[in-house]
Formats: sequence, structure tokens, C-alpha cells
Amino acid sequence: KNNTKKKPFIIAITIDTESGYVDKNERRIWQKENPEAFIGFYKGIENWRKLFNENNIKATFLISTQCFSAEDKELAKIKEQLNLLITEKNEIGLHIHPDSDFAVQKMLGKSFKQTSAKFYDYNTKKDILNESKNILIKNTKLKNITSFRWGNWGLDSESVNILEELNFKIDSSATPGIKGHLDDGMFYDWAKTNNHSPWFLSTENYQDTKSQNSKILELPIATFNFFGLKLRADPVNLNLLSTVFDYYYKITARDEKPFVFVVISHSPEATYADGKRTKAVDTMEEFISHAKKLSDVKFMTLKDTSSYFLTAKTK
Repeated sequence: KNNTKKKPFIIAITIDTESGYVDKNERRIWQKENPEAFIGFYKGIENWRKLFNENNIKATFLISTQCFSAEDKELAKIKEQLNLLITEKNEIGLHIHPDSDFAVQKMLGKSFKQTSAKFYDYNTKKDILNESKNILIKNTKLKNITSFRWGNWGLDSESVNILEELNFKIDSSATPGIKGHLDDGMFYDWAKTNNHSPWFLSTENYQDTKSQNSKILELPIATFNFFGLKLRADPVNLNLLSTVFDYYYKITARDEKPFVFVVISHSPEATYADGKRTKAVDTMEEFISHAKKLSDVKFMTLKDTSSYFLTAKTK
């Protein structure tokens, strides 16, 4: 096939932005373990920003509103980083972890014990999403937020309706073929989903990629098989990230529409406890250099990807 006739291969780098950091022994301290480790927000964002600015890339930062539980100097540093993200034309979306987000718990006057959507009724889910979105808009220069990822990929079918009601346009919670934490509060299940291209979510069954009856465009995280394991396109998987990218780049048909390769990482994975940048940032840098060698690869935010994909689809 003549490559020049193909649509571009789009890479959307997404950063789940939350508390935490990487320990000296490379262990991840996540927000759930230490919700007060706000360095994951300010140094985490800063270390990713520097990398993306050096490479002239715009990324999507999906923010947990737990950052607004910080106080004084730490809160000021977080707000400064969020404003820089906006000024530098990165995208800010919403990322929720109800059980470790004290800002939303405080606003709603409730405590939450689980991460995933399946543990909450419709009205509670709607309150969590609506309040989180309002907190984020109120504390930044943003007018609106269109992109969303449920913490721990824990979206459910009812949440698709809620996302529509609250005027979100994009979800990126899907990890096709992967499920996990089936016996605890971080439950997620995308095992029945095998679609790696964008689709409109179903309001009846979030894993159904055929009916496409909502207005919420799912931009799934790229997943792949590795010796019987299902893994996500994530720099924690070191040299695998570029290998998987090469695989998708070769096999995806792009005659009719572009392909979207969604990469996931986290803000705490970009910083050690002292604020220095981590191995995950080095790996992402190697991946970016590798991908940039190809002329038909574009780096885009989820929001820009969505517009581009929908335009290309209708032509």
C-alpha cells in the first residue's frame, strides 16, 4: 500500500494527574496510599511539562481534584502548574478517585470508600462527577472540560449517561481486553471489549462497541499481549512501549480514517520524593524520539484528536 495516501497515525499522551511519587526502590506510592503527597501534582506536572515543551508536544492531563485539598505553598505551586498547562495549550480533563479525593468529599459532605463506578448509585455518581468538574473549573482559567477518565478505568454504563448530561465529549477509561481488581473497590472490567479504534459508548452496556448510541467518544488506551499478559501502552513497560507502537503503526488500516494510539502515564510516576525526574520520563523521551522519526505521526491532545477523528470520519 502507498503510505502517502493513508491518514495520520495520532499519538495522544495522557497523564493521570494525582498525588504520589516514585520511591527510591522504584515502588509507586499512589494517591490511595498517600493522598497528601501533593508533590505528585506540582513536580509531577512540571517534569512532564518540561519534556513535552522540549519536544513541542501537547498532552492531556486528567486531573484529580484531590490537588485542591493542598494548602498554602503547595496549593500555590499546584495552581501555578495548572495555569502553565493551560497557557502552553495542553488539555486539562477530569480524573476521579472518589475514595482518595478529600476535596470532593468535603464539598459533598460525604466520605467514599471505593474507587469504581459500579459501587455507587446514579445520583451519587452524578454528584461526584458534577462537583469534581465544578471544582476544577472554579480553580483554573478553564471555561469547560470535555475529556474524562474514571480512576482505575472503573467506568460503568450508567456513567455514560452522566457524562452526556454533564456535557463531556470524550472518555478514555477503556483498556480493551483487560480487567482487574475484581474482588475489591478498584474493580474494572474491559475484557469483552476488543476494539482498539475510537467508538461512541453505549448507554446500555459500556463494553458494547456496536450500538454506539451515546455522544461520548471513547478513545481507548492502547493495549497489547505480551507472553500471555495484557498490558497498557505505558512507559512503565520500558522498551515495550516503542515495540508496541511499531506493531500498531504497521498493522492499523488508515486509508479511511486516522488511528489513535493512546499512551497512559501518571504525574506521580514523573517525580521522586525529592522532585527529580524519573525513569518513566526518560522512557517517554525515548519513545517520543522513536515516534518522531516517522513523518505521518502526529502528537495531539484527546480533545484535538476527537475533532480530527470526527472530521476525518465524515469526509
